[in-house]
Amino acid sequence: MNSLDANILVYAANSAAPEHAKALGVVNTMLAHPAEWILADQVLWEFYKALRHPKILQRPRTAIQAAAQIRFLREQSGVVCCSYETSLFNAVLAQLERPRFPYQRTHDAILGATLRRQGVKVLYTRNEKDFTDSGIPKVMNPID
Repeated sequence: MNSLDANILVYAANSAAPEHAKALGVVNTMLAHPAEWILADQVLWEFYKALRHPKILQRPRTAIQAAAQIRFLREQSGVVCCSYETSLFNAVLAQLERPRFPYQRTHDAILGATLRRQGVKVLYTRNEKDFTDSGIPKVMNPID
């Protein structure tokens, strides 16, 4: 099973970004083979926020446009979706309470635990270092 981080969706949606073509290639592969992919709701919410943010997109989406993109990915693309399970709480908290755990990676730790529980073997992200200790076997940066 494959998955991707919100940053890949953001680059794919931003035709002005230099990363656009490579990110769009990953998203198109996902859409062509949806049974091999899973998206966490957390990623969809992060993507929604980015679509609306004027510092991320030169032409931010309206609430209706952004919601339509999220709805497509969640309900119409054929990609399986998942959510954070409360049974993961203690495992995530154990990771967060490590003395040297960087607080900036809190959401990445939650996403990593969620995707690992779903059997994700490959995660595509621009931020490989944020998932090095996620337990996901292969973390790939498809942009660089």
